Amino acid sequence: MRKRVKASFDPKEFLAKVGEGKAISKYRKDQIVFSQGQVADAVFYIQKGKVKLTVISEQGKEAVVAIPVIFLAKDA
Repeated sequence: MRKRVKASFDPKEFLAKVGEGKAISKYRKDQIVFSQGQVADAVFYIQKGKVKLTVISEQGKEAVVAIPVIFLAKDA
């Protein structure tokens, strides 16, 4: 049996550091991070806490779509 070689790339370490094209932001509970209809220009990596993903119907009712565990991506 072959031994498993540990990957040299650690995504948690990479995402924990501010660098070119990356920023670390903090949000309050119930603060809106992204709204339906906004231009998609970022991907969010949730390091700590929870995010609730919702949509608003034409009638104005809110529906919870998901509570992502790791990634929240903004799509166009």
